[in-house]
Order: sequence, then structure tokens, then C-alpha cells
Amino acid sequence: MASRESLLDYIQQFLEERGVLLSSSSLESYNFVTEGALDSFEILTLTMGIEAHFSIEVSPELLLDEKNAIVGNLVSAVLDKA
Repeated sequence: MASRESLLDYIQQFLEERGVLLSSSSLESYNFVTEGALDSFEILTLTMGIEAHFSIEVSPELLLDEKNAIVGNLVSAVLDKA
């Protein structure tokens, strides 16, 4: 089962692998779309990685909601649907 902490760790590692270095305190408020950190392919890669790593489904509707471009909101939405 995925926890908030494990999802945040996964996303932080994903971002770091792409050159985005954030402190743990700023991670939850980070907007990866407005900052231009992830393009649509990278967002899809992140989503598929979360699904594979945590054995949970991330619905396309979650990705269409602009508020889920903020890491903390995305984690909350994924946990709510899990």
C-alpha cells in the first residue's frame, strides 16, 4: 500500500533524476507544469511509474485536473483513488 511519504519520496527521486532538486519542505508545493520541469511525456512516465511501483491505478482524469500539477495535490488525489 502506498503511503503519502513513499509517494513523495518516489516523486522527489523522479524529479531529481531529471535535474530538479528540491528540499523536502518545498516538494509538496512544487508545480511541475508551471515550472516547466516535466513535459507531457515525462508526466506520462511519472504516472506509469507510480502505477507500476505502487500497484495502483492513476486515472487520466487526475492528470487533466490542473491542480494536480502541484506535487502535494497529486499525491492526495492518488491516495484518495487508491
